Amino acid sequence: MIISIVGGGATGITALRHLAELIASERYQGAISGIQLFDKSGFDGGVAYRTQSDRHLLNMKASTMSIRPGDAEEFLRWAQARGLNCRAHDHLPRMVYRDYLDAIRSAAIARCYSAGVPVHVEHAEVVRMRFSPDRDVLLTTDRNVTHISSVLILCTGHNAPDDHYGLDGCPNYIRDPYGTFSFADRDDMAVGILGSGLSAVDTATALAKTHRAVRMTCFSRSGLFPTVQPVTAPAISNNFRDALHRYVIGRQRVEADAFAARLSELLLEVTGIRCDLSCHDIERDALTDLERNIAQAETGGPNVYSYLVSVINVMCDAWSRMSDVEKTRFMAVYNSGWLRNRSAMPRDNAIRIRDLMRSGRLSACGRLRNVTEIDGRFRVILGGGRHREIDYVIDATGPSYRLDASPLYVDMQRQGLVTLDALGGVRCGYDDSRVHDRHGTPYPNVYAVGGPTKGAHFYAAAVDINMHRAQAVIDSILNPKGSQMSTITTSIDETDRLADLVRRDHPSLDTMVLAADGKYQTRPAALDELMWEVRDCVGEAFRNRAPEDFPTLYCAWGRCRVGSTALTNLFGVAGMPSYFQPVKVVLRHRLVGHAGEPWAVPQASEQPHIFSKEMAGPYVLAESLFLPLEPLIEAGWPADKLHMIMLDRDPACSLASWLEKWSDRVPEDRLIQNYVISTLNALRVEGYARRHGVPVTRYVYEASKDATGSVRKLFDRLGLGARFTESAVTDWNERGHIESKSSGVTFLSEPKIYTVTGLHGSDTAYRYRSRKTTSLTDAQLEVIERYGIDDMYRASVAACMRDLSLDTDTAAHLFGDCLGTAA
Repeated sequence: MIISIVGGGATGITALRHLAELIASERYQGAISGIQLFDKSGFDGGVAYRTQSDRHLLNMKASTMSIRPGDAEEFLRWAQARGLNCRAHDHLPRMVYRDYLDAIRSAAIARCYSAGVPVHVEHAEVVRMRFSPDRDVLLTTDRNVTHISSVLILCTGHNAPDDHYGLDGCPNYIRDPYGTFSFADRDDMAVGILGSGLSAVDTATALAKTHRAVRMTCFSRSGLFPTVQPVTAPAISNNFRDALHRYVIGRQRVEADAFAARLSELLLEVTGIRCDLSCHDIERDALTDLERNIAQAETGGPNVYSYLVSVINVMCDAWSRMSDVEKTRFMAVYNSGWLRNRSAMPRDNAIRIRDLMRSGRLSACGRLRNVTEIDGRFRVILGGGRHREIDYVIDATGPSYRLDASPLYVDMQRQGLVTLDALGGVRCGYDDSRVHDRHGTPYPNVYAVGGPTKGAHFYAAAVDINMHRAQAVIDSILNPKGSQMSTITTSIDETDRLADLVRRDHPSLDTMVLAADGKYQTRPAALDELMWEVRDCVGEAFRNRAPEDFPTLYCAWGRCRVGSTALTNLFGVAGMPSYFQPVKVVLRHRLVGHAGEPWAVPQASEQPHIFSKEMAGPYVLAESLFLPLEPLIEAGWPADKLHMIMLDRDPACSLASWLEKWSDRVPEDRLIQNYVISTLNALRVEGYARRHGVPVTRYVYEASKDATGSVRKLFDRLGLGARFTESAVTDWNERGHIESKSSGVTFLSEPKIYTVTGLHGSDTAYRYRSRKTTSLTDAQLEVIERYGIDDMYRASVAACMRDLSLDTDTAAHLFGDCLGTAA
């Protein structure tokens, strides 16, 4: 197939890069025969990054501006490698980011060519799109050249600000706030900047550097500048985010007024911070407000920005539940206040604005009503009958998403191919980004990411969000729904990258979008979003329970196929209620869009001790990366009523079992990737437990070679010595079938797609079962060494020896040289 990308800004380059990585992985060898990339501005960075002023700063810190999913610091490393003296929390000039995008584009193109896939790059505006009889996409440029492709991705970004007051054509009206200002620099020159948001801040700081005499005034409805970002991200509780999340998911439809009111109420109730999003016509001094915001940011404590940043996903969810009328209402009444508080400015810019205001070179006026031209000058009409006269107007009201001035979109609408959204973009799918025709039917081969999705999406310009959406679109194109191919990149490079993130417990693991495979996961979602949903469901039955009413939970975790099922049966036979993956079952429901069911946990007065197993893998990354204790503790389970049992097994035996049980269900490369990530995730699971003061015990399956002796020591270690009996280990009889009612194990209902007949066997006792590994190839065994899984197993054995107080002779008998080999 030939894939066309229209737009060569950050989003278009992100899509190109992801394509290049998939092509280089050889998984899709032959699937893509060519790529076409079009950009009307000649890849100059577009509206956002073409500026030449070093005063135009990125709003996000350098450590968050990468366009490589899962590697948030790539841009920072790139900048440092080029000699820039910058730190993670610095805000770099926008023109530096343009150079970064150029480098990524060049590298992606070279990577495609090296894999035999040509990339056609054209500096031209696409002005027409139509379908061929075979439903291929035909794109015609302003050079009257037509190109054919199989798939179209619209990444056209955003435009210069809307001309709200009909000033276009006036000689002294400047539409592009990021251009070069050529008017004279005189102290009798009055310049009006429309807006007081981030674009206006950029304009004022840049103009102050090039024109040191002119007087500037920012005019807007609020007359206030954005809040100020703390230099370092302060620690905040999740209470506000969680409460707002519960409010949103509890409603099928969200109303703009009610949502804004509830957000303000919860913010005040939980944090003590006041925030009214309907902040127009506020009578407040801009300088006083700015000085207060700077002082608050410099304390390092959380401010309103800190909390609104934490609810980005919640805001997106709320937006998806609003009708068109409610979306319009939110944009008209609350968007300005949201942007002022959520899109905070860098501290360096805030200080520059403060100093300009103190010097009298810059002022701010609220209650803006209208701007008109009179005899070559402009009259700014304000509320209360006031007005101001100015010589030049610079429109810095923020980027426009309107497409009715674009030849391409106007022509597509004329043909009935699309419907333009009243809020700026085209009608498209919220989840899959497929563009819809005028009847609302999604095209199978036309997608939109970024600016053209405004209306369907609330965030249409955020680099990090568009990065994940571009990745999801590419995955969807190469793996259409119903395909047996994985939608997850499983190259060695990708596994190496994920393994590194897991070892470092990198925060991006929580926020990167995990692609759907269409079978075991039908919706793209980030891990933190899934964990919130799991927490809300699992904890519904015990959220308000008093700490003393919780039983002590012994939670066993490890990658799948480490002997956990037999151990679960053992605890059930010993008389403790045992639960089969109560957290993971809910996670699986959420992965396929189901609600799941709460965990009916007994009262401590009824059962003082209970057991559960929660295993990592095997089907999708979310199963491999989740932290089993996180949703429990966040839902209110006291940490002092938890005990973590970390399970492990000879890695070769475990891998052989994975391949035997699931290779007919999951492609081998993905299965091995999930095996690796599940194993390494032990570092994160144990780390989370220890950070929360939860005791940890290590238990290795090979210890069951001496079943009675090892189980006795395990129960003693757990403080359950009184519950131990030899018969619980050696005499199971009919209770040895784990799915029987007499086993003592409770299964929660999970989605049918996960049911595997015969996965769990039966036995008459708890015992060690050996597994041959002759089926493993040299390449499969090399995986164990490559990712240090054998070293992790040795560490597990050593910890198990300590925790169970095993003497040297016993340990040698049980574990030998600690490594399984092909036999």
